[in-house]
Amino acid sequence: MNHDKNQISDDDSEEHVRLIAQAQLRLHAYILALVGRPSDADDLLQETNVILWRKRHTFQPGTNFYAWAFKIAQMQVLANRSKYHRSKIQFDADLLNQIADIAHEESEHYNQRADALLTCLKKLPEEQRQLITRRYQPDVAVQSLAAEMGKTANAVSEALRRIRETLRQCIERTLASKAHS
Repeated sequence: MNHDKNQISDDDSEEHVRLIAQAQLRLHAYILALVGRPSDADDLLQETNVILWRKRHTFQPGTNFYAWAFKIAQMQVLANRSKYHRSKIQFDADLLNQIADIAHEESEHYNQRADALLTCLKKLPEEQRQLITRRYQPDVAVQSLAAEMGKTANAVSEALRRIRETLRQCIERTLASKAHS
């Protein structure tokens, strides 16, 4: 089967869709850092996704997908600055580029922190892990958890605060130990 360099195999297309899907949270956070308004970031993310798909043949497999995707997102933000000028605060292109660079650097640490969180969650006692996991399921409020557990909302909130603090400390230790190794 002959493919020219602009054609992509079904396997490559599936991989590209997977990469785009995995990047959604980081891309949204990145765009939001650049534009400041969630509704504008939502719109720009959709536009960016379309361009990521259209330009998929320009991505070199094995290179940094996030760097490529962030550059496209940054170009979308710059191209649409006049469209999203509702805010009284306007950034010039140089400042926007600086913000983009910082946001990109921060996003590089996202996977490390997410991996550390998963490791730390596994270290929690089962009861604490179930409580924190249950709390962050959609539409689960502290009040409903308290009612299920037969405790006050204040008691559940305090337990969650302690679990979050334990996780924060564990994540920091995990990241620090990886930085020293």
